[in-house]
Amino acid sequence: MTRGELLKIIEQNGKDYYKDAPQSILRNKHMNNLKGNEQIDKNIVEAVIVDFINFIGTKQGLDYGMYVKDLYEDRPNE
Repeated sequence: MTRGELLKIIEQNGKDYYKDAPQSILRNKHMNNLKGNEQIDKNIVEAVIVDFINFIGTKQGLDYGMYVKDLYEDRPNE
């Protein structure tokens, strides 16, 4: 598997995850520092997901260049 293929898999997982991320974070409050009654801002969650994917890309020596809009749509194969 290439580094690019790894990032594509992680991106697809991010696309699957972002839809339920705020609820998942609260549901798993026993695994984080939240009480469970917080309001989770969807825009911040999406920004963190994309930033983390790009961070992984950087650690792999790639400038992945994912944007939040990429969570909503398919990117062309590069």
